[in-house]
Amino acid sequence: MKQLISILGPTASGKSSLAFKLAKKIQSPIISCDSMQIYRELDIGSAKPTVEELSEVKHHMVDELNIEDPWTAADFCQKAEDIRLEHNNSPIIMAGGTGLYAKMFLYGADTLPSDKNLAQDIRAQYEQEGIDNIFAKLATLDPTSAEKLKDNNRRILRAYEAAYLLNGPLPKRSFSQTPRFDCRQIILMPSAELSRELIAKRCVEMLQEGWIEEGEKLINKGLLNTPTASQALGYKEIALHLDGQLSREELQEKLIIKTCQYAKRQRTWFRNQHPSAEIFHFENSLEREKVFNKILSEY
Repeated sequence: MKQLISILGPTASGKSSLAFKLAKKIQSPIISCDSMQIYRELDIGSAKPTVEELSEVKHHMVDELNIEDPWTAADFCQKAEDIRLEHNNSPIIMAGGTGLYAKMFLYGADTLPSDKNLAQDIRAQYEQEGIDNIFAKLATLDPTSAEKLKDNNRRILRAYEAAYLLNGPLPKRSFSQTPRFDCRQIILMPSAELSRELIAKRCVEMLQEGWIEEGEKLINKGLLNTPTASQALGYKEIALHLDGQLSREELQEKLIIKTCQYAKRQRTWFRNQHPSAEIFHFENSLEREKVFNKILSEY
C-alpha cells in the first residue's frame, strides 16, 4: 500500500465521503486539503465533516484556526509534510479540492520568499487602511501579478510580501512532473451535468441546515475583512441577501451558479495539473457508486 493516498476532485464529487469510508477501512487519519475547513465556525459553507465523522476518524487541518488567522499554501505544505513524516510507517489519506495546495505538496514547487515581521506589518496596514494602497505597491513591483490577483485580497498580501523582498516581479512557479514521494493519486471527475445536479442539491441542503445564519454570525465577526477566510465561497452573496439586495430564491440561484463556476475551474485544474493521477470519470450517481466500490475493494 502506498504511504499516502490522495483523493482529489471538484466540489460535491464525493471525495470526502470516499476518503472517510477508506479511512475507516484501513484505519488511517485524513489530511484535509481544503483551504477553508481549517477555520473554526466555518462549518456549513466549507462542507466540513460532521461531528460524528470527526469523532470516528482523525482529521488533520480541520477546526484549527480562527477566521482572522492567515493561511497559505506554504503553511499547508509544511504542516502536511510534518504529518506525513509523523505517520512514516503507516498509510495516510489526503482529501480535498484545493488544487494548488495538493499540487505544491505532492509535486513540490519553488517557494516564494517570506518574512514573518514583514507579513505582520502588511497585515496591520491592510486592517487599518484596506487593500488599495497595498495593491498599488504590488502593481508597481509586479503589474502582471497585480492584474491576475486583483480580486483576491489574501493573495495580494502574500504577493506583495514576496515582491517586496525580491524588489521586483515574482518568478514563474515551476513544478516537478513526478511526485516527491511514493503515493497514489485518485481524482474523482463527475460530468458537468452531474456536477450541476450534485451542487444544486447540496446548496439547497446547506441553506436548510442554516448557511445564512452561519454567514450572518461570521460576517458580524468580520469574516469579509479577513485575509484568507474571506475567500470562502458564498458568504459575499449571503451578505447581499442580508442587506436586502437578494431574495432567498435569488441567493439560492446565485450560490448554485457560483459553485458550479468554481467546480468548472477545479475540473480544469485536476485534468491538467496532476500528470501521474488516476482520473475516474462518472456520468451519474450509480457510476460514481461503482467507482467508489472499485477503489474500496482494492484495500
